Amino acid sequence: MIARAFLFIFGALLVLCTLCIFLLILLPLASASLSSVYALFPNKPSPQYTAFLTATGTIVAAISVVAAILTFWFSTRAARHAQRKQHTITVLLETRLSSEFQGTIEKRRAYFPEYTDVAFDDWNAARNTMTPPGASMDVIAEHKVRRDSALALTTLLNYYEFLAVGITEGDLDEEMLKKTLRSIMCNLVDDSRHLIAGMQKINPNTYEHLTALYGQWRKQNARDINGSPNERPIPRLR
Repeated sequence: MIARAFLFIFGALLVLCTLCIFLLILLPLASASLSSVYALFPNKPSPQYTAFLTATGTIVAAISVVAAILTFWFSTRAARHAQRKQHTITVLLETRLSSEFQGTIEKRRAYFPEYTDVAFDDWNAARNTMTPPGASMDVIAEHKVRRDSALALTTLLNYYEFLAVGITEGDLDEEMLKKTLRSIMCNLVDDSRHLIAGMQKINPNTYEHLTALYGQWRKQNARDINGSPNERPIPRLR
């Protein structure tokens, strides 16, 4: 909106300046006699007259070039903004309507439910659970749930890391994502903050974009639906 208003005002000023210049030239021609018209265009114009015409032409040309550049820049920016919003809407719709994504959420809840802190050691043990030979079907099923839940948790973290990268690169609209996913993403990172800290102790670049975005989006002194502290900072382990 601001860009369009600025472009409109600049265009109006350009038209006004151009009209004023032409009026300054044409009004004497309209009111003067034929002889005075010839006098305006002598065979050998004075240096001042020549300089005036040259300066006037240069100013008009410069203003026209600047207006063309600004028009192209604002048009390109508006098209880029519209494309980014459309891409963001597509990503959100595909996620919400994806049965696979919803299944990933359910698998995560099976062993690592929301509003429960996930320790790195617990997650690591769950994903590396080995089923002993000759185990019963119940034990096999239980171990599978633990492994799937650990994998699902990191799948969700990877998804939000992907969104954070998209925002950083300018491919996704941050304002739209913040309005729709802020609380969901912050809840997930709050639950996983010890897990992320453990991963970053091994590799500092793990979820670096998600960590930065969480730092920008999280609210101070936030509370979850149970009244417990929420959106806490990710600890730094040494």
